[in-house]
Amino acid sequence: MNILLLIIAGVSSGLSHSLYSAVSKSLLKNRIGEPFLFFLYISVLQAVTTPLLWLFVKPAVPPLSGWTPLLMAGITGVIAFLLLYMALSSGDASSVMPIMGSKVIFAGFLAIFMLNEKHNWFIYCAAISVAVSIGILSYSPSTGSKSKFSGRPIFLMILCSIVFAFTDNYITRSLKFIDPYNFMVCYNLILGIGSLVVIPYIKKQKVTLLLAGKDLWWIFISAILLIVSTLLLTVSFGIAKGVVIPNILVSTRGVFIVIISAVLTHRGSTLLETQTRNIYLLRLAASSLIILSIWITLSR
Repeated sequence: MNILLLIIAGVSSGLSHSLYSAVSKSLLKNRIGEPFLFFLYISVLQAVTTPLLWLFVKPAVPPLSGWTPLLMAGITGVIAFLLLYMALSSGDASSVMPIMGSKVIFAGFLAIFMLNEKHNWFIYCAAISVAVSIGILSYSPSTGSKSKFSGRPIFLMILCSIVFAFTDNYITRSLKFIDPYNFMVCYNLILGIGSLVVIPYIKKQKVTLLLAGKDLWWIFISAILLIVSTLLLTVSFGIAKGVVIPNILVSTRGVFIVIISAVLTHRGSTLLETQTRNIYLLRLAASSLIILSIWITLSR
């Protein structure tokens, strides 16, 4: 295992994912109110953009036996992204997105049965420390609510993490039949086709399917950031030949998004959210548990 390459791929995936989350949350909060419409556009844009990878690698498709895990990765991905955008549209980015760090628990548990992946107890302690941090990160005081923990986005995000855990394991299974780059082309094509199922719902809500050019441009930027993040995550799965260690590394997105949100708020911006300095310090402290888990993982 190339440890340095794995660290670079995992942490870079976390950074790219945090930037994608910030752009997506800003669009959902300030420009596009319907999360399913956002999901439709970003999925289709990914589907038509990812084939550009064929400029750098030879096009390929998996053998017949490799289509089952690929299709399952795509189907679970569609469900997970729907849950993700519903959660983002109703919760703080710096509170909601780090909760995806809980995915490492679910993915690790499933990997025991789906991939026969096993680690020593230090690695699982690291995974648990990530999960503990989500309880603290979910603390999100709201002036319009008596609850300090916003239930709906937390529930949606945990459910999203469970579904994404299946996706990660199916991705890793798929890599036995196809390289990460051609996998991305096929995977995003499935997501793009799958996203079309939301069109009847959007029309029923009487939401226009057309977006302004500026909004479309920012969704495109968000799509590129997501492509980069997912590709790097897929590459890290291939390097580690499992899902637990890459997910621990990628959970650094929780640290990055807290920092991004705090900096924007400190500068007077309300693009993402408005929380107090103490709340961001609390979230940053919780995010430090993620760093601790990475240290434990790499030391073992």
